[in-house]
Amino acid sequence: MLATLRMTSDFNQSHFNGDACFEDGDEQDIEEEDTTLYYFGGLFRRDEAERATFFEKFKKACLCWISKRDDPSAVNLLQAHLPTVLRLSVTAPFRDIRENAAGILQELKKLGYNVPTPLFVGPSSFIPQTETIIYGNEEWTYQSALCKVQSIYEETFLHDGRLSNIVQLLGFHPSYLMRFTKTHDFLMDGNGPLSLDVRNYIAILAASRHKCSYLVTMHEKEFLKHDGDPLWLKGLQYLTPKMKSLLNLNKLLAHQAWFVKPETVKNLVSGADSWSVSELVHAVAIMAHVHALAGFALGCGINPEIDTDFGHTDGLKNGPMDITDYCTNPALGRGGRQTSDSDVTDSGPISPMARSPTHPSVLQSRIHHFIESSNPKMSDQVLNGASKNLEDTLTDCDHQKMTDSLMQKLQQVKNESSSDEESQEHKNLMFEDAASSAGLDMKRPKMAVPTPVSLAHYLDDPDYEHEEFVHASAVTLRARDYSWEDHGFPFLTRVYPDLGPLLEERFKEACHMTYRRVADKKDVDTEPFRLSIWYYIHSIKGIRHDDYNYRRVNQMLDIPFKTYVRMVSCFPEKATRFDFDNSMRGLDNSEKVHVNILILEARLQAELIYGLRAIMTCMK
Repeated sequence: MLATLRMTSDFNQSHFNGDACFEDGDEQDIEEEDTTLYYFGGLFRRDEAERATFFEKFKKACLCWISKRDDPSAVNLLQAHLPTVLRLSVTAPFRDIRENAAGILQELKKLGYNVPTPLFVGPSSFIPQTETIIYGNEEWTYQSALCKVQSIYEETFLHDGRLSNIVQLLGFHPSYLMRFTKTHDFLMDGNGPLSLDVRNYIAILAASRHKCSYLVTMHEKEFLKHDGDPLWLKGLQYLTPKMKSLLNLNKLLAHQAWFVKPETVKNLVSGADSWSVSELVHAVAIMAHVHALAGFALGCGINPEIDTDFGHTDGLKNGPMDITDYCTNPALGRGGRQTSDSDVTDSGPISPMARSPTHPSVLQSRIHHFIESSNPKMSDQVLNGASKNLEDTLTDCDHQKMTDSLMQKLQQVKNESSSDEESQEHKNLMFEDAASSAGLDMKRPKMAVPTPVSLAHYLDDPDYEHEEFVHASAVTLRARDYSWEDHGFPFLTRVYPDLGPLLEERFKEACHMTYRRVADKKDVDTEPFRLSIWYYIHSIKGIRHDDYNYRRVNQMLDIPFKTYVRMVSCFPEKATRFDFDNSMRGLDNSEKVHVNILILEARLQAELIYGLRAIMTCMK
């Protein structure tokens, strides 16, 4: 998934025709197999001998290009290939590929060439690489769970040509990863009414709503790979009227999905530049999937892919990136200017990395908000500067106490009797209380996240964002009137038969996946905790399930945790390492990734419910 075998749009297969760097027959063999060096296609095979043959040819080409340093075209070819070689040397799940790629880089370095180096370590800047599932460990043969992860990594690499940072992070949960990759591959590459270039452009538009440069960059490359019109990547003004007509739907689904109405759909399925129903269903599924995936990428601090512009140094003047700033999120990509911030003017220079709000008063108030919510006695110390730095402040919050607190909440729910006797009025109040953002808005000025310079031209109405459902004059959607299980899933299966079951498997796996533990506590029933996250997200999206006791949302989720969940599901571009580290204290990093999976899937389902309901109603 998220594959890109092509590095830039400036080169193509014709640059290899007649190249004198190959012995007779070598280049012809590559062209006949449609595996030019440019696409590295000879590597994505199970046979190690075939991979070795490809590397021999590729090494010969690299040495030839470097011998022609006075020829700009040769230098450009070498520079275009090396970021992918670097990525392969670090993340390929096959040892022979990593070693051969590293050997080429080392040989070029000995010849005096400035080879690129990674800017980031590991798939996430929020989680130490030592805690992620490392690929290519031969000892995994004796550990069935890890062996399963390695097998999925290898299959993904062979199918997509890369092992993306998202896939690596999802390696914490192999059973979910397997279902996720199947769904993603089907949506973006499988049978369906939309062409591959259109699918990827819709994904670009969807990821841009949350300023997720990570996904935008990946889908731009896929768009070009599938012969998309390069003009479309220059801005919305170059789109066809049909493609432009999706902008409003994309905006509503991303930020206020309850406003997606039959009238919204009617405007899309009628007229000269209309979409067919099957095309529109496919488009809605891609939008919802990418909106939610952008939340996961930003919520987990996914690092740029090594072979993208922001993933490596150029080997000449750029040095490694220091990413220790608690308010930096690498998934945002390169920086931009503030757009609506009273504390920071928009006249300053563009920053090297797009950042969530970093004004000192903002960071101070965020820390205060967290401490005040979890340990009131410390709040005055924070504001008075008693803690010398952020690290000192956070270590005072007892991780073990928070684990014990969650355990107590789970036990309390287990001991409770049924709430069936509660009045309807009381149930209404519990739902409104669960969905409310009261107490969650931090004591800080409203700060705008700068739009990364690489995607500003994809945004229509950039200031449009999530508004609290209870303030939006919207009507609550009761699950008894329209639910995924009874309405959305059957309808999607009729229109797009293979997609419905894939999504259903994903939803069930995310919601029911459990290892029966919390941190170091074993044999724990975590279902109340998982369900409270799922139903909380649906409640802030305006969806109510009458058979759920919403009192459990506030019972299970404290204010910092609710703040994080709400942020990732509604404003993921504002998520930072500080939020990831401290809003979920008491959980280990694999469990934090599971929380983000729950957020991803609950949001995806909510958007599908609104989108499919509007389409169904319009068809009637």
